[in-house]
Amino acid sequence: MKKDQLPSFYRQGFEYDCPHGSRKEYSLFHRPRPLNLNEAMETALEYLLWYVPNINSLQSSKNELIEKALYDEFTFSLILEEMELTEKDAIFLKFIDDDIVEYYREAICTRCQKIILTQADGETKTSSLLRHLRNAIAHGLFNVVDDMLVAFDMRNYNRENGTYICSGIMKLYPTHLLKALSLLESELTHEKLAELAFERNGYEIIDNDRDNPSLPFDFRMKKERRTYAVEIKKFEIEGIISPMEVKDILGHFPGDTDDRKILIVDSAKLDENAKKQLNDEKILLFDQRNIEALLMGEDKIPKIEKAKKK
Repeated sequence: MKKDQLPSFYRQGFEYDCPHGSRKEYSLFHRPRPLNLNEAMETALEYLLWYVPNINSLQSSKNELIEKALYDEFTFSLILEEMELTEKDAIFLKFIDDDIVEYYREAICTRCQKIILTQADGETKTSSLLRHLRNAIAHGLFNVVDDMLVAFDMRNYNRENGTYICSGIMKLYPTHLLKALSLLESELTHEKLAELAFERNGYEIIDNDRDNPSLPFDFRMKKERRTYAVEIKKFEIEGIISPMEVKDILGHFPGDTDDRKILIVDSAKLDENAKKQLNDEKILLFDQRNIEALLMGEDKIPKIEKAKKK
C-alpha cells in the first residue's frame, strides 16, 4: 500500500511518516522466539503489560490525571511533549481503515513515532493509549524494530486468512512513554496544572521557581491588584504529615511578603493543629477539588477568602 493511496488527515495535521525517513521491513511473527530484547525493553514491556496506571491489571494503580476527562487534554499534551511528538504524530479515529493497518503491518519508518487509536465511550486519550498497548502486548501483536515498539490492538485476528478488526496502531519508544508517565506523579506536573487552572480564571503567572530558582515558593500570580504566592506539596506518606513538615511548608512563605499565600495540598494529610498553624499565618488551603473547580471556570479564591474573614 502506497502512502498516497491512504486516507488523508491533512486537516487534522496527521502525517503517516516523517519526510526523510526510510521504511524497514519486519514481521509481527517473532523471530527468534523468544525475542532477543535488551534489559530496558524487557522492563518497558513488563511495565506496559502489568504496572502502568489505569489498565486492566491487579498490579495497576489509578491516576486521576489519566482517568478523569477534566484533565484529558493537559495530560495527553504533556505525554506527547515529553515523547517529542506533535499533532502530526497522533490521531484518534472512529475506526481504522484496513489500508492504514496494511501500510504499517510489514514495514515502518523507525525514525518517527506514530499513534493511531480509537477511543471507547468516556475514555480519555491517555487511558486509550495504555489500554491498546497492553492489549497488543498481551496478545503478542507486536514486535521490536531498532528499539522501536510497533504494536497493533486487533480483535478476531485470523492468521490463516489475515482478517481482523483493528482499534489501535502504535509505533513508539516505550521507554520515552514510561518516562512521560512518571512525570504525572511529580510536583512539577501538578505545578503546571495549577498554573493552567488559575490562568483559566484570569490570573497571570508572573514568576515561577523554574525560571527563578531563588523564589521560595512554586509560583507567583496576579489578578487585578492582588498578588498571590502559591506552593504545592505532594506527600507520598500514609496518614498525616509531621510538625517538621508543617514547619518546612511555612518556610516557603516569607513573613514579610505582601503576597496572599495559597497552599495546594491534600487536606487529609493535615491534622487540626497543622490547619491552625497554617490559618494563623493567613495561608489559604486548596486541595484537588478546588483545582478541578478552577479548571471548570469556578474561581474559589474569593469564596475562601470571604469565609476566612468571618
